Amino acid sequence: MRYRDCFDKERRDFLRVVSHAGISAGLLRASSLIGGVMLARTAEAQSGVPTKSCLVFSGGGCQPALWYPSGSTLPAQSAPLQTHYSKIAIMKSAKLTGAGHGIMFHRFDNASFSRDSFDVNMGRTIGANYPVKYLNVGTTEESQLSREGSSSKPTITSPQNALDILFSGGTTTTSGTAPRKSIVDLHYPAVNSLKTKLGQHEKEKLDSHFTAIQEIEAAIGSGGGGGGGGSCPRPASTAVTGFDSLAKLQTDIAVLALNCNLTASVSIAFGSDAHNHIFDALGGRSSHQSHHFNQAQYTEDIAYMQSLTKNLLDKLSAQGLLSSTTVFQMSDMGLADAHGNDDVPMILAGAGITGGRVLDIGGKSQADIFHTLALKMRADQSPNSTAYRNWGGSIVAGL
Repeated sequence: MRYRDCFDKERRDFLRVVSHAGISAGLLRASSLIGGVMLARTAEAQSGVPTKSCLVFSGGGCQPALWYPSGSTLPAQSAPLQTHYSKIAIMKSAKLTGAGHGIMFHRFDNASFSRDSFDVNMGRTIGANYPVKYLNVGTTEESQLSREGSSSKPTITSPQNALDILFSGGTTTTSGTAPRKSIVDLHYPAVNSLKTKLGQHEKEKLDSHFTAIQEIEAAIGSGGGGGGGGSCPRPASTAVTGFDSLAKLQTDIAVLALNCNLTASVSIAFGSDAHNHIFDALGGRSSHQSHHFNQAQYTEDIAYMQSLTKNLLDKLSAQGLLSSTTVFQMSDMGLADAHGNDDVPMILAGAGITGGRVLDIGGKSQADIFHTLALKMRADQSPNSTAYRNWGGSIVAGL
C-alpha cells in the first residue's frame, strides 16, 4: 500500500491495531488512556526518532562564565544538569527575537499574534493522531506564552485542570453536584470491558499509568479510588502550596501525558519573564530580588531553576522517553543584570540530539532552532501540514 507520508502510515497502522483488538470508536472516545496505549504499539518501534516535543521556559537567564563549560564539567549555574550532560547540547551565542521583561510572546511563538506558538504547532502537526493535541502547563499565570493562531492559550497553572484536559473525565464540583471521581475510577469501566482483548503488555502499561495517575491525584488531594470504581470525596482544596511543589507536580503531569501517549507535545513554564514568582525553596525571596544586586543569590537562583529542568530530565529518562522526545529549554534573556540578548541559555536534549557538547550557533535565535526541530520531527510532512508553521529561519547546522 502507498502512503502519503510517514504520519499517514502511522495513522493507518494505528487503525489496524485498534481494529484487530476489537475496539470500537466509541470506546476510544470514552477513554483517552486506551487510545494512548493502543497508539504506543505503533510508536514503540521508532526508538531514537524524535516523535514528541517537550518545550521548557526557565526564567532568569544566566551569567555566561558560570553557565558554559570549558571542559566536561558544568560550572555553578548549570551544574544541576551534569548527570544529563551526555544527552545535552548547550547552545552558545544564542539570541532571542526579543529579550527582557513583559514580552513572553517572543518565547514560544516568535512575537506573532496571529500564528501558532511552537508547542501548539507541534501538537497540531506531529500530534494530529493523538487524543490531546497539546498540553501547556506552568507555575505562573501567563496569557502570552502559547497561542493557537490568533487565540491565546493561557498557561494551565492548576494541576487538576491539566488532568481534566488530558482525561476528559473531570467535573467542577458545586453545591448539589456529585463529587468528583478519580480518573482511575472514570476510566476503569472502559478498561474492564477490554480485559479479554488487551495483551499482557498493554495491561501492564495501563496498570502503570493508573498507578502514576493515582500518585498525582494524591499529591493534589483529589484522592485515588483504587481499581474498583466508586467516587472519591471532594477535597477541601486542590491547590498546591508553593512554587517548588507546583513546578514538580506540573512536571509529573507533563511526563505522564507523554508517557501515556495522550499527546505528542507538552510545554512547561517555570516562572515568567516578570520574575515575580517566589522561591519558597530558597527562603521565600522573589526571583527578581537577586538579578541586579547579589551575585551569590543569582547563581543560587539559576542553579535552582536548572534543578527543576534536571527533575524533568530525570523523569523523562526514567520512563525511557528521551529516546523519542526532544526537549528544548529557553530563557527570557542572557545576563539578568543587563536584561541582555547575548548568550541566552538554551539547551537541547533527547531524541535526535547529540549531547555532551557546547554548540556555537553564531547568533541564531529560538526561531531558527524551532525551524530545525520542526524539520527533524517532520512536522512539514504531517497529514495536517496545512497547519504547519514555517518558521522561516535558517537551519542550525550540526544540531
